[in-house]
Amino acid sequence: MAYRVAVPDAAYFERNIPCQSACPIHTECGRYVQAIAASQDEAAYLLARAPNPFAYTLGRVCAHPCEDACRRGSLDKPIAICALKRFATDHHNIGLGHDPARKGAAPPPKRAGRVAVVGAGPCGLTAAHDLALLGYHAEVFESAPVPGGMLYLGIPHYRLPREIVKMEVDAILALGVVLHTRATLGRDVTLTDLRRDFDAVLLATGLNKGRELSLPGSHLDGVLQGIDFLINSNLGYQVELGKRVAVVGGGNVAIDVARSALRLLQEPQDREEIPVSRKNPGPEEINGQSFMPALDAARLALRAGASEVRLLSLESRAEMPAWEAEVHEAEAEGIAIENGWGPLEILGDGGKVNGLKVRRCLSVFDPEGRFNPVFGEQQRVIPCESVVLAIGQQADLSYLREQDGVQVSRRGTLVVDDDLATTAPGVFSGGDLAFGPRILVDAVANGHRAARSIHRHIAGSLSAKVTRRFRVMKDWLMPHGYLQAERQPVPALPTKRRIGIAEVELGYDERQGRLEASRCLKCQVNTIFDGSRCILCNGCVDVCPERCFRLVDLSCVSGDETYAALIEKRYGVPPGGLPAGRAGAIIKDEAKCIRCGLCARRCPTGAITMEALESEAREVFR
Repeated sequence: MAYRVAVPDAAYFERNIPCQSACPIHTECGRYVQAIAASQDEAAYLLARAPNPFAYTLGRVCAHPCEDACRRGSLDKPIAICALKRFATDHHNIGLGHDPARKGAAPPPKRAGRVAVVGAGPCGLTAAHDLALLGYHAEVFESAPVPGGMLYLGIPHYRLPREIVKMEVDAILALGVVLHTRATLGRDVTLTDLRRDFDAVLLATGLNKGRELSLPGSHLDGVLQGIDFLINSNLGYQVELGKRVAVVGGGNVAIDVARSALRLLQEPQDREEIPVSRKNPGPEEINGQSFMPALDAARLALRAGASEVRLLSLESRAEMPAWEAEVHEAEAEGIAIENGWGPLEILGDGGKVNGLKVRRCLSVFDPEGRFNPVFGEQQRVIPCESVVLAIGQQADLSYLREQDGVQVSRRGTLVVDDDLATTAPGVFSGGDLAFGPRILVDAVANGHRAARSIHRHIAGSLSAKVTRRFRVMKDWLMPHGYLQAERQPVPALPTKRRIGIAEVELGYDERQGRLEASRCLKCQVNTIFDGSRCILCNGCVDVCPERCFRLVDLSCVSGDETYAALIEKRYGVPPGGLPAGRAGAIIKDEAKCIRCGLCARRCPTGAITMEALESEAREVFR
């Protein structure tokens, strides 16, 4: 049998922590999960917050690519990393002035440099956060009346409470970031103005328009764009829907639209302006007693929500781009999801919608995987009073002029290089505006990247320091019963109580959070081999419960250039020239390792140690 191996280097050991490697901002997910298991809540929060100014938010709505990569998933189910981030943040309250991430930190140095950030979404605000910490004067221009971008305007209340968004935005503004709301680029200020008054400009306006769909009947009263519906609904404006609503689309926006249609709620416009805290109670909290349930009931009495919501998706259930968990939640709430149907015509009477004609979609993609729907002959009419088109998003680039020199791609996004610089000097872009629809944590990563590039642009240089080390874990033991512990379901509000703005996911309680965190396999802990001590006794191979190790003849092994150079230096011949029986080696399958440490305890010569890869300091930019 032939084996292909890799010689461990720094990159190898970093990849060996799959959750951290998969995270676009390289959060030390495993370490904060382990801190929760050890009841070290302050440490857990600091680890979750260190690379992430939106730790509270992403603890609720992150797409969690870390969980998709989690090694525990190959055994049973991945660790609920996102829910545990919420567990960590729920133990703190930066809204009351306590942000451990800034505790004891030196004030940022003052630098000569002014940066304009257009768009107060996660990308723009993350960049402003980093630039403020670097000592730059950052001003954010937002066209909406509130900051937060699609965190506030696109994600429904029931998934992300608005006080969470406000809390994290306020923490960023407290660093000295200046915010201008209702400041629309192209109307209230031009790109030329910003380039004249600032040393650099970051365009992070996102995809704030719904994609158009040319259908007969699109002009009728009762036809809405999905993004417009969410923005108006989340801002508290009255959105009139009939009792029957048809939502067209198969992505997360379509799911959010469908679920929001059942909860349509008119909020008083001054609610966000009322300061409510334990020290300064507002009219919704008097003498420690909350009147929110009564107010919510009163608000619900004012609205007329949809009683029947159907979501029509071209894609089959397996092809739907929406997250599977969100689709399940929508169905549990009573939304009818009908796959394999595409809109043909919006029907009306007296200028108002009264139905949607749809046709059967036989396939969505061609053999090369390109979007190329094929329709059949079957047609039907769905009676409805409203049709919401949620088929995608696009950028509003009406603010750009030819003399700005900003190149736009064929996809309608801005062209950027590896440093997120556009084709206009001093103008940068990131997030969805530069790359199209992406997950929120990608936008945060882009914000960090943009801030570094802008810093380099203004300062002329950029130095970064990352210090990592291995720490020997003596007498290593994993928690008792960690392999038998089952993934803890995240508690959620019963479907019959999911009305208004009530948050659906409730988060782990103390017992559930600690138990779920104890399932972590601690992938930053590695089996480190000292070849000079190994006697090839096969003890580690015999004792390993997962069969991670194998004693093999080196004549059966191949590898990359590093491996070839190592073999040639040690044996004087290339790997292919090694005769059978000349040398042997222990090889390991990292994907199977459960960090039990039995190999280290079994080794008679101490050739195997359990060592943790740790960061002594995060990146520091100067």
